[in-house]
Amino acid sequence: MERKGWYLVAYDIADPRRLAKVHRLMKDRGLAVQKSLFFVKGTESKIDSLLDRITSIMVVKEDDLRAYPISHPSEVWTNGPNPLADFPVLPLGASTSKKKISQGKGKRSGWKRLLGL
Repeated sequence: MERKGWYLVAYDIADPRRLAKVHRLMKDRGLAVQKSLFFVKGTESKIDSLLDRITSIMVVKEDDLRAYPISHPSEVWTNGPNPLADFPVLPLGASTSKKKISQGKGKRSGWKRLLGL
């Protein structure tokens, strides 16, 4: 059975152009925690596809990419503000509420969408 859940994805890209490409890609796929650190939710195959796409942008001898499975973003230890520290640890697919979270024109923010809130 394929693992489905959260991953902490970190990258260190030496070239500014490659860095910008990877950052744009990651902003569409995950929740930014720091400049090159993202929480991403998905299945193993979706994470593998994302990492393959990033690897195609990278120069392996100059750049670094890592992904770590985690149980939930709120369980990651931080020294400073954690954007998800106040959220409960939910089982996959669970939601605290069925109502829409409004932001701007009725759209949910990226991290609320990722968490299913």
